[in-house]
Amino acid sequence: MNDLSITQSYLLCAVNDKGLLPGMRPERGACFLAAGLLELRLAGCLTLEKRKVSLCAPLPAELGYLRALYDRIAQKQPVKVDSLVERYLFSFSDRELRELLDPVGDSLVALGLAEVRPAGLLGNQRGYVPTARGIPAVIEPLRAELLEDGPVTEEAAVLTILLEKGECLKPYFSRYEQDALRARLRQFAATPEGALVKEMVGYLELLIGICSSAGAAGAGGAG
Repeated sequence: MNDLSITQSYLLCAVNDKGLLPGMRPERGACFLAAGLLELRLAGCLTLEKRKVSLCAPLPAELGYLRALYDRIAQKQPVKVDSLVERYLFSFSDRELRELLDPVGDSLVALGLAEVRPAGLLGNQRGYVPTARGIPAVIEPLRAELLEDGPVTEEAAVLTILLEKGECLKPYFSRYEQDALRARLRQFAATPEGALVKEMVGYLELLIGICSSAGAAGAGGAG
């Protein structure tokens, strides 16, 4: 794919024009959390078992922007996925989510792929707006890998699934291209190399389902 990680690539495509994950679209936040967990899984330092996650190896240096998530799991493992969703996506403040988002955003700023801009109602949040090079750095390699003949990597497959579940594909791919992407992913999932991706898809759907249930419960309580 490219030199960007799954989490970095997803964040670039998922933020709104203010550089934030849109609060009215909780699936975007769920997929961001999932990106971090799945990246740790691909790096071989996280195990996923039913609705719980545990650590099994040190955090690689190149994934330093996931340190907060790694340390949170290390404090009390195994950790229920439900508790991670509640903590990061349905907390009374956004402090917990920021501890995940800011290091990833700052890593993109260091690469020249995002700019920090004041965001939020009071302008007291850090928004990470993609630069002119930001989105092409994600989409062009993804298009080349999945819409042309050639091998498909696990990272590209996982990122495409995250972007689809987060409803982030439409601005960058035509309807015809989106159909072609899905067909390519189905083919890849049927191969031995695609077995892990199938596992991750199931886990991602679990996360989004938990997020939807929590959101519905919150809405019901508010009423």
